[in-house]
Amino acid sequence: MRGDSWWVEDSAIMGGMKTPRGRTYVLLGDPAVVTLDRLEVLSGRLDSDPRIASVSVVAHREPETEFMRAVAPAGSAVLVAQDIHGLTAGMGSDATPEEVSAWARLASERGLWHDWWLTPARDIARAPVFLEPHRLDSDESGDLASSRYGSLVSDRIDPQAISMTVDATWLGPHQTGAQVLTTSALQALAKDPRLSSIDLIGIAELPEYARHLGEIDKIRIREIGERSDVLWYPNQIDQRVNIRGAREQAKRVITTYLDLIAYDIPLYHTSTDAWASYRGMQRRIALSVDGITTISTDVANRLIEEVPRLNRGRVRAIPLGLDHIKRVSPEPGDDIEDLRKRIGARPFLLVLGNDFQHKNRDFAIRVWEEVLTQGVNCDLVLAGLHVKSSSSRKLETTLLEEHTNLRGQAYAVEHVCSDSREWLLANAAAVVYPSSAEGFGFVPYEAAALGTPATFTAFGPLVEISGVKDVPSTWEVGAYARDLIAVLQDATVAQSRVESLRSAIQKYTWQRFAEEFVTFTRHIAELPPVEGALVGGTATDANALAEILSSRTWRATESIRSFGRRLKGHSGGH
Repeated sequence: MRGDSWWVEDSAIMGGMKTPRGRTYVLLGDPAVVTLDRLEVLSGRLDSDPRIASVSVVAHREPETEFMRAVAPAGSAVLVAQDIHGLTAGMGSDATPEEVSAWARLASERGLWHDWWLTPARDIARAPVFLEPHRLDSDESGDLASSRYGSLVSDRIDPQAISMTVDATWLGPHQTGAQVLTTSALQALAKDPRLSSIDLIGIAELPEYARHLGEIDKIRIREIGERSDVLWYPNQIDQRVNIRGAREQAKRVITTYLDLIAYDIPLYHTSTDAWASYRGMQRRIALSVDGITTISTDVANRLIEEVPRLNRGRVRAIPLGLDHIKRVSPEPGDDIEDLRKRIGARPFLLVLGNDFQHKNRDFAIRVWEEVLTQGVNCDLVLAGLHVKSSSSRKLETTLLEEHTNLRGQAYAVEHVCSDSREWLLANAAAVVYPSSAEGFGFVPYEAAALGTPATFTAFGPLVEISGVKDVPSTWEVGAYARDLIAVLQDATVAQSRVESLRSAIQKYTWQRFAEEFVTFTRHIAELPPVEGALVGGTATDANALAEILSSRTWRATESIRSFGRRLKGHSGGH
């Protein structure tokens, strides 16, 4: 670029101006925005360092700093230094934007600087742009690690008109607790006037159980591309999500942690290395998002225990709603027509849920056997999908093959439709929910909403949300059997259990969830992006995140890490 058309001798410099210290420059762009007081500031910046080749006037809503280094000049007006022409080229007062861009490249190649003066002045915001920002300046305006972050696009969020994008990839063909969360939450959130719009990404169309969401004006399905105020992941993030990519979709990122079941249970993973990778990823994600909601205090405490560096002001437990079941299907779906005929009028216990080992369906079979042994006649229905990992199917099959008690018959069906699910919950004599790992636990409440008592262990989120304490305190077959016999044979005990759970339903509504969630969203919107966002949640290098965090904290934990390394060296790889 140092061709004949660019190289200008001293005698060719025309129309130059001087700074108080004698540097020469030419003003390009809109002279109206450079008032005398502003000219004093701009020329003073040129005088501050001989390496500054230009100072640009750039509109910015709320600059955190007055001056900022940039890749190239931009904005409505530019002061171009003329006293560096010995290294670059002279610049006339009639130079075009293209010529200024070419000159700026020459200056940069010499190691010279280009500064922007950031100002919220209204007249500058309305002024015509003389020079568009360089592509790198535009790109780095969205990079939290860059000094240019937010310089071109404001990250301010209107607390009374928040636009939200929701990751809906979990809305698959089958409806379980995770899908109930998303659909019920969206329906309630759409009613909150503080949200201006809700865009769903990650799906092409809504599944049958969620079709009603498409009738809500505020909700729409869209392609990835438009940037909103907040991106919410209703179901905790996994390896498919890149946090840096998420930030291209929204100014703030919030995720909901449902539980730490996969974090704690090795059978969810193909190897110890895969388990370790997942655990590390979840810790980095927690530090990479701007806000975290959990579905119970139990989950929040567990997450903070595992990730002690979390800013607790960015974590909030917001219990889910429980009032989503308001009807009883008079007839089940065709998927359990045969089951219904075989059961007939006999009382049956219902175990509802996929056959993860932590759902303890095999334990429920042993409890049912004990109930039969105590002389109570009833059948057993196991309803839920077979899972590929951490399944109790073999244990269940062995127990059912050994079943000989003629007081009851067991039936197993896979996933059932919503109508069949409600029919089973409403018509069961009692629901057995012996899960030992939960973030919340919908089933006992759904049963109670339909008038059916349930038995479960009083632990973690189940006792926290339900407040019910007259249920088994541990997983002991005899205790479960005694509790079931009580609700099966004593209508007063059964009704008391139902009413206790219905009290929780009245307290924890989806409207309450939506109000608390939007309030938390506004709180996160007022905070700057979290420092951990500088590293994507799927990054494998934990040291990169450590560099972002306090070096003082990192040094303080060196002894712990050293101990961990020594322990690993003697663990034999277990």
